[in-house]
Amino acid sequence: MQMHFAFSDNVTLLFDFWTVQTVTGLLLSCLIVLLLSVLYELSKVWKSNLLKQVLLTLPLTPDSLTPSLISDTEANVSANSEPLLTPDPLYPGDGYETLRSQPARLSSSHCRWWLLHSFLAFLHTAQVVLGYMLMLLVMSYNTAVFLAVLLGSGVGYYLAFPLLARYYKPHRL
Repeated sequence: MQMHFAFSDNVTLLFDFWTVQTVTGLLLSCLIVLLLSVLYELSKVWKSNLLKQVLLTLPLTPDSLTPSLISDTEANVSANSEPLLTPDPLYPGDGYETLRSQPARLSSSHCRWWLLHSFLAFLHTAQVVLGYMLMLLVMSYNTAVFLAVLLGSGVGYYLAFPLLARYYKPHRL
């Protein structure tokens, strides 16, 4: 196996059955790789939005939702002990205070929280698998495949960024 980038229309990608031997096959493979890269970038936005839903459905008790029952010292300790729920400086006035002002529906749906949390874990696993597959595709050292991954990442980010900016984020990662 070569350990340098080369442009060749004879390459095996990921599996033995994905062997490319023609220019047409290479172009089709590059299109598939480009779409996988776009899907990877879009999955990052989907995961971020799903994380927002999981945080909003955290099974909190009604006592923790009423700010009048919490002293200022307890509120500071509580805000510092939950790093995912700290307010984001880019969104002034949003964050933990917004979560506290939500109605009691936050504590009413443990089943929904578990469902969203399970789906988030599944999405994370799929994202990791897809990321490693893209890394292994780049490690084929085929220049066309490498450029397809780069172009797909750029196009995916270009398409996904407006979706990411549209939604309010109560957390900071």
